[in-house]
Amino acid sequence: MADYRRLPQHEQDEAGFDTRPANQKGLVNFRKKSTLLLATAAIALLATSAYLLGASDELSDHKVHFEAPGISEAHFAEGVAKCKFIHRKNKHTYAPAESRSSNPRFVNGTAPTLFKNGHIFDGEGEPFKGDLLIDRGIIIKVGGEIKDVPKDTVVVDLKGHILTPGIVDMHSHVGVLSMPILEGMLDGNEMTSPITPFVRSIDGFNPSDKAREIIVSGGVTSTLVLPGSGNIMGGEAFALKLRKVDTLSVDDMMIETGVDDKWRYMKMACGENPLRNYRAEGKMPSTRLGEGWLLRDQFAKATKLKQAQDDWCSAAKELPRYGRHRLAAPFPEDLQYESLVAVLRDDIKLNIHCYETHDLEAMVRHSNEFKFKIAGFHHALDAYRVPEILKRAYMNVPVVATFASKFGYKKEASQSSVNSPKILVDAGIAVAMKSDHPILNAQHLIYEAAQAHHFGLSERQALASVTTVPAKAMGLDHRIGKIDVGMDADLVIWEKHPLALGAHPLQVYIDGIAQIEDVDETKWREQDEPQEFKTFPELIVPKDKDACSTKSKDAVFTGIKKILLKNLSTSSSSLSREEYSSNGGLSVVIRDGEVICTGRCEEHAFKDLPVYDLGGEGVVFPSMISAGTINLGLQEIGLEELTGDGHPGLTTPVVKAIDGLKFGGMHMDEAYKAGVLIGVTAPTSEHVVQGISVAFSTGAEDALSNKKAVLKERVALHVAVGQEYKSTLFPSISSQIGYLRDSLESALLSHSPANHFYQVIKGQLPLVINVNNRDEMIRLIQLKKDLESQGARLKVTFLGAVEAWTVAEHLAEAQIGVILRPLLCMPIMWESQRCLAGAPLTQETGLSVLYKAGVKVGIAAQEPEDVRQLAWLAGWARSDLGLDEKAATGLVSWNLAELVGLSTAPSGLVLYNGDPFEYGAKVAAIVGGGKTGIECNPRAF
Repeated sequence: MADYRRLPQHEQDEAGFDTRPANQKGLVNFRKKSTLLLATAAIALLATSAYLLGASDELSDHKVHFEAPGISEAHFAEGVAKCKFIHRKNKHTYAPAESRSSNPRFVNGTAPTLFKNGHIFDGEGEPFKGDLLIDRGIIIKVGGEIKDVPKDTVVVDLKGHILTPGIVDMHSHVGVLSMPILEGMLDGNEMTSPITPFVRSIDGFNPSDKAREIIVSGGVTSTLVLPGSGNIMGGEAFALKLRKVDTLSVDDMMIETGVDDKWRYMKMACGENPLRNYRAEGKMPSTRLGEGWLLRDQFAKATKLKQAQDDWCSAAKELPRYGRHRLAAPFPEDLQYESLVAVLRDDIKLNIHCYETHDLEAMVRHSNEFKFKIAGFHHALDAYRVPEILKRAYMNVPVVATFASKFGYKKEASQSSVNSPKILVDAGIAVAMKSDHPILNAQHLIYEAAQAHHFGLSERQALASVTTVPAKAMGLDHRIGKIDVGMDADLVIWEKHPLALGAHPLQVYIDGIAQIEDVDETKWREQDEPQEFKTFPELIVPKDKDACSTKSKDAVFTGIKKILLKNLSTSSSSLSREEYSSNGGLSVVIRDGEVICTGRCEEHAFKDLPVYDLGGEGVVFPSMISAGTINLGLQEIGLEELTGDGHPGLTTPVVKAIDGLKFGGMHMDEAYKAGVLIGVTAPTSEHVVQGISVAFSTGAEDALSNKKAVLKERVALHVAVGQEYKSTLFPSISSQIGYLRDSLESALLSHSPANHFYQVIKGQLPLVINVNNRDEMIRLIQLKKDLESQGARLKVTFLGAVEAWTVAEHLAEAQIGVILRPLLCMPIMWESQRCLAGAPLTQETGLSVLYKAGVKVGIAAQEPEDVRQLAWLAGWARSDLGLDEKAATGLVSWNLAELVGLSTAPSGLVLYNGDPFEYGAKVAAIVGGGKTGIECNPRAF
């Protein structure tokens, strides 16, 4: 409204008599009319000006102004402050690390620590020997001999052990998928809409997740906790330190606690996961087309909001030019789009779950359309095929956070290559290894880096993939990921080289605080120089044109250092041996496709045979066996039902795996190339009775291509007991065990030779029981004893058996064998909570307890893509238990044969160019396994 206080004050024309002379009245009337006209004109002019300039605001410093209803000065000031923040200069820039005097996460009372006599891998340069001092949660001094330290300093003698930065995992669901997995703790995905950029992982993070301590024991000190990949826009992620805080406050676990200008993070996903989830509900997206539209639509709306904010800020900035103080409308905000606007303003590091080439390119396309940066593509198993496309992303080349060797579990994971990290790094794309915990146990994230090293990354690149690279991708490389003055005191002391098979930490520090309790440093062994990884000689093949082909049926393999065999399918005692030669003087002789001599063969007697030279480092290994791996040979792609046999229902008779077996798939081929020449696979059913397993040669083209393609049609009867196998017919564990008991007792009283349970009772058919829980195993042990007291002769093996170590002595007494699946367990399920994590948390593992109790034990891979790692798993077991090489070999070969009732004679020979229990060696040649001739260098790693 108009303020008239500064307008001229005229005489008032009050009611009553006018006392002025008559000759003055006309003049007065004229003056009053003139004044009214002038006032009316002035008011009109002011009103017009106010309209043109925006009458809602104060027009000037003068008392004469017009206002329309609008926001308060305080509200306007809040909007201006937001403008200053979003347009701040030098955002996310930090002072040099060496200028820091303390860590904002420092805990008062934490004593300084001096680490002496260590080999320091700083995450960037070459390793060096020296000391390191930490205080107030940061690194104070590095290198050389450090003498000047505070009086209360704790001294740790590293005794030559390796010290690295804490491991950084940039893709984890720890705390939002807590262990054990229960319905009440599933906080990974908000699956009510495919578009949820506004939800936050921090609001569901459980600081009491049992996995936290286990993960820390593997050297992981910092992690990016992401929402899941069920939605196109999954929500905000948060970077946390995994040190337990006394307050149990999630906010206190944040890496940037006490920091004003924090980086924010977001998770998005493309490809199969979102479209599978919503296709089933009949909602968009059901295709990648729908995914693209929904993403673009949301970014378009966010872009409009961003433009409105920028317009408001621009108008607010220009107010003084018009003599005004505030705007009418508040600063434009919408909580639903706030985080997406932050992505557009480069305040959020965007991490995208994406696999295939066309999905990666679609996201690159979207980034350029809406002008947002992509911090990282996660999983990205196809990225190695399109590195140049990744470089087209808007203003930033994304890091690729990936697995080292997982593949084939769904269509978009079927074109992967173990050479991917090296290909990408060579193309200028940074690569980080990540866990996707609990998909992989983050405790063993270093194992991913070690595999990447084996597959071609340099030592420095492999260590960087779990330290400096993810730290930089998270915008936190000024705090974590390397050892340098001023960096956070997050450190790991390793029992041996972190990239060596089976390596584990001795102690872990976060913010300068030791994390592993009851560590006795006096028991640490002195170590010399860090391990140098050997490069083994390549196989030298003869120049004969038929060498390394199906026609190559005669050969002499020379340059062999070790032979690790139990026996072969021959009566010759000279082949039943374990032998060593320090100078590589052992040989293997093959005539007409049959092995006729191993060991110290008289080479001069076979001068007419082509010679294959392993260079003095060769190792002869038996065929490894995959026994118990789910669906090997029955399902090609896990999530694609059309690629597999299917799953028999509750009313289906006992099925035989032989009837659904398919040869030549990628998993079977990879198993063969890795020296796993025999597969034993059972059907998977909804019924307690899974079916009859089959034994086959993984290298066979089909069932008729080779007389050894199918080794045994009926191997064992497989049954399953546990939570996973509850159904309408068997709604309880007790009903499952009850059915098994009734079936066996009925068979004991009958005479039906064709009945599978009768054959089990008579000891003619092994019984393999898939079971994990201690109490269920105890009941099954009692059942076996009861039946045997009535005359039964049972051959029983427990498969899975995560909690078997708790009843190891009872298993040994009952002569029940165990196939551990997996070897490296985690307490992910309710029925496997007693999993032993291993060093440094527990002195024993499930395998070590069973082995020491005298239980016959074998190792199985959990998933088909893990079968090719069996030799490494045996090597890991050897490292943990201190086994000799023959005992370790048995874990993945003849032990398994005995446990499922196969002949212990291997289906061929595998020749390595080095020690199969260490990284660096590869399969140099294969004889047998379902193929004729000699297969040389079946894969390039």
